[in-house]
Amino acid sequence: MKNQLMRYFLLFSLFFTLFLTDSSAQKVIQIEHYGRAKTDKIFIGEGIEYRLKGSKTWRYAVVEGINIEQNLIILADRYLEPDKIDAFRYYRSYSQKLGIQVMTFGVAWSGFALIGTAVDGDPETSYRLSDGIVTASALATGFGITQLLKYKKIKFGKRKRLRLVDITF
Repeated sequence: MKNQLMRYFLLFSLFFTLFLTDSSAQKVIQIEHYGRAKTDKIFIGEGIEYRLKGSKTWRYAVVEGINIEQNLIILADRYLEPDKIDAFRYYRSYSQKLGIQVMTFGVAWSGFALIGTAVDGDPETSYRLSDGIVTASALATGFGITQLLKYKKIKFGKRKRLRLVDITF
């Protein structure tokens, strides 16, 4: 009797979790790439940084909902059609880390050159111009890496498109 009651309870629970829930995570914004089967998906609750067609300013908003019937993305302050979005951009964390490592290399180069000059006891050795050039170029390169590779931009057009998808059943 106890096993049969447990079996009915499990079947009842499974029925309600599989067939009666309509989760909002089943509506997605899908970025399709021409010639690729894999797509990128943006779910409800995720933040997007986007640029509208004809605009140069980037805006940030959190996707609060998706209306498939009217083809609208619901944001906090507006409704947005996917056709009006020109591009997305995503922050790349590795560019910051790589830039800091390159700048650290330049500072370490100068630090070791200064320590070596002070400790070696040879009056002929000194901190040279080449040491300063290596440090300055490493600092400039590291700063350039952090600024130039900061974002990944996805521009929509011929090869990429944005689509709203509902995969509820």
